[in-house]
Amino acid sequence: MVKISVLMPVYNMAPYIEEAICSILTQTYSDFELLILDDGSTDGTLDIIRKFDDKRIRVIAHTVNQGLIATLNQGIDLCTGEYIARMDGDDIALPHRLERQVNFMDDHQDCGVCGSQVYLLGRDAITAKPLNHEAIRCWQLFHCTMVHPTVMIRKSVLEDHDIRYLNYFHAEDYEIWNRLSAITQLVNLPEVLLMYRQHSNQITNIHQEIQVVQSERIRRDQLLRLGIDATAEEYQTHLDFCNFRIRTGEPDHYYRCLAWANKILESNLRQPIYDHQTLNLVLSQCFSLSRY
Repeated sequence: MVKISVLMPVYNMAPYIEEAICSILTQTYSDFELLILDDGSTDGTLDIIRKFDDKRIRVIAHTVNQGLIATLNQGIDLCTGEYIARMDGDDIALPHRLERQVNFMDDHQDCGVCGSQVYLLGRDAITAKPLNHEAIRCWQLFHCTMVHPTVMIRKSVLEDHDIRYLNYFHAEDYEIWNRLSAITQLVNLPEVLLMYRQHSNQITNIHQEIQVVQSERIRRDQLLRLGIDATAEEYQTHLDFCNFRIRTGEPDHYYRCLAWANKILESNLRQPIYDHQTLNLVLSQCFSLSRY
């Protein structure tokens, strides 16, 4: 059995797949398998994949597109490694990515999911995802806090708790971090371990409306766990926190946002779900980081 299974589902990634595969095959850590699931590509992606002659590569080819969620769950079942490292067919893993993450996971047995920061290709920017477990959980109230193709997951956590991706289409990663955070520690390393490509064929761009709907579903689920059944107006205020658009110069809006923050904090006191000090800090940062 290998130490790491790199799980790479792909669909129509011909312009990028060769570079993505090469970035894994040239890792400084070598005890891995690269499981590539081609989900019925029609642009020659599979032909490019099959040109690689490396015994660490396993290829599963679908004749019909099954969708990302089904493909991910199939991949989890096929992975043989102690750890599952997610990877996308249009990104570039830095050479030391697997080494850094496996060392961290080996040293922190309580950690079930380890992500990192990414360099955003084309934007010359680096993410600032929260680092520790409590901050990750609190920020999840507002947006997805882990970059999916950076994560390394302890497979035993998935197996022991029978966790797989659910049908939150185009937001399946956002949802699964919430369930995992209830049973294991989540961490983002502070360093950049992946170059994240942004292009017009990404799910975020093609299925943006569906992603918005599913993200609302996930946020409302979290609020309900706090005992808050948000009205339409309250949810719009919540989105202002998500998008850092609290208008401090408009008293009515500002005080409405303050009331919403207090409601979240009071609900957490009655029904403790989040570390209260961290939650208070995160809400304060929503105000301080607002650009309005």
